[in-house]
Amino acid sequence: MVKSPLGIIFAAAAVALAVSPEARKAARKLAVKGAGIVLELADQVKDSTKELQSAEAVQIEEKNTNVK
Repeated sequence: MVKSPLGIIFAAAAVALAVSPEARKAARKLAVKGAGIVLELADQVKDSTKELQSAEAVQIEEKNTNVK
């Protein structure tokens, strides 16, 4: 049936989650923390992008001002 060691691990995890309320609670906590981390990273990327865009705009403005 299951040929891969990874498949065995997933099957065991599925059984543990199906049987154990504590395992479900722990999995839920990890999922919430993981979602929080992903959202925080997305915010950091947005902030970095905005900073780069504003820095680039300043450089372009300075370049246009110096050309005249």
